[in-house]
Parts: sequence; structure tokens; C-alpha cells
Amino acid sequence: MGNDLQIGTIRVSGVEVEVAGAPDDLYFQQCVKQSALFEPSVRVADLVLADNPVILDIGASIGGVTAALAKRFPAGHVIAFEAAPSVHPSLRETVRRAIGAPITVVEKAVGAESGTLQFHEDGNGSGWGFLSEELGGISVPVVTVDDTVAELGLDRVDFIKIDVEGGELAVLQGAESTLLRDQPLLLFELNVFCLWRYGRTLPQDLFAWVRQRYDHTAAIDDQGTVTHIEGDATVNHVLHLLGTGSGVIDVVASNKPIDVTTTNLQFGEI
Repeated sequence: MGNDLQIGTIRVSGVEVEVAGAPDDLYFQQCVKQSALFEPSVRVADLVLADNPVILDIGASIGGVTAALAKRFPAGHVIAFEAAPSVHPSLRETVRRAIGAPITVVEKAVGAESGTLQFHEDGNGSGWGFLSEELGGISVPVVTVDDTVAELGLDRVDFIKIDVEGGELAVLQGAESTLLRDQPLLLFELNVFCLWRYGRTLPQDLFAWVRQRYDHTAAIDDQGTVTHIEGDATVNHVLHLLGTGSGVIDVVASNKPIDVTTTNLQFGEI
């Protein structure tokens, strides 16, 4: 992608922010064209979090969610992680233009252990890169959530949003200490294709890992409909819907009852 950045204004679940992107970044162009995006992480955060949360945005891309969360929670702190070197200039510019809470940018991938892995940059844009030793690409540094929390001296983490194109389980495995200490609210994308193709993870295994550590989980589809996970039967129902639908949902997990409406989350402005 080219180095000359364009600037667009979008509404992320009702929060208006400026985002930067390369002219040939299809993801950036799609965001600007749509102008109003539904991001469950922003909507759920608005409904559930206190006024001064510490938030980890893992897989920040060009920074739309990062900027929206910073604006919504000016007394908080947002840490944005992004692996793709080609996306870093866009993210830095979005963060420079953001208002509200301080934002710390970590230009590294996040995984189960620190080190170096191969990252495949999708030629179509910033929204679809992924870690893959199998497919290869460029070498990028990898950190864990636990190591980063210690390095930054964070005394708590309230919310972790994860969208890493199939590497979600590895991110969570590298966050065990933080999850145990803080029991942060989780929200992660579950993309069936990416989860297996790039992460070699079955969606059932990801659900099981999370449900062993969190008392309450719910699925949010692309229309904003919330389905509370009551047991294995609900998991199977959600996976069936995934198999016959878009193949992508978001999952929210909490050790407190999830206080989000079962009606459509897309309604309502922040």
C-alpha cells in the first residue's frame, strides 16, 4: 500500500471519528463508503464499562475502534496492538487525530508467547492480515498480553477486544495471568474460516476454552442480535447458524451477568 494517506470521517457504533488509510486500502475505502459502522465492541463497552476503563484493542487495524473507544471513555486508557507494518502509518495518524483518552500504540502482533512469527499481509487492505508460519510473509515481533501488561505497568485491564483473523485462541492463551487477575470483559470475533485456515482452531474449542474461564458468554451476529450461551446446546445452535450464514459472529464473555439487551444492539446512538 502507498504511503500517501487519506482521511475519512466515519461513525463507529454512533461515535464519530476520523480515520486514516492508504488510497489503495480496500478496507479503509469500505469504511469511508459505509460511513456508519456497527462495531459490537464499542456498543457493548458503552453499555457495560465504567467511565475510566483500561482497554486493550488487539488487532486495531487503521484505528477506528481505538479512536471510538478513546472518545467514548476520555478518562480511560486504550492500548492498540497492530501487527501489519504497512498499516502502522495509518494507525499512527488515526491515533494522532483521536480525541479523548490517551492511546498507547504497540506495533507488534499478539500471541501465546513472545518471539517472532510470519505475518501475511493481504494485498487488498488493512483489515485482513494474519499470522501464518505456513503461508509465510514477513517476520514481525510477537508479544503476549501478560508481558505487555507487566511492561506497561497496568494495574488492571477492564476490557479486551480481539480481532486477529483466526489467532484469537493464541491471544487468550498469552493472557492467562491477566484474565485470572482482572477478569476483564472479553469481546472477540469468531470467523469460522479464518479460525481454522489460519489459526488451526475449531470454533468449538475456542468456545470451550472461554467458557471454562468465564461464567457468562453471548454471541452477537452482524445484525446486532444477542444470543446468550446457556450450554452446549446453545453453542451448537450458534455454530449451526454460523455454518449456514456469514460464518462470522462476535462473542462477549464476562464473569458478571452480561447486561446487554437481547434486542438489536445496532439501535441507539452513543
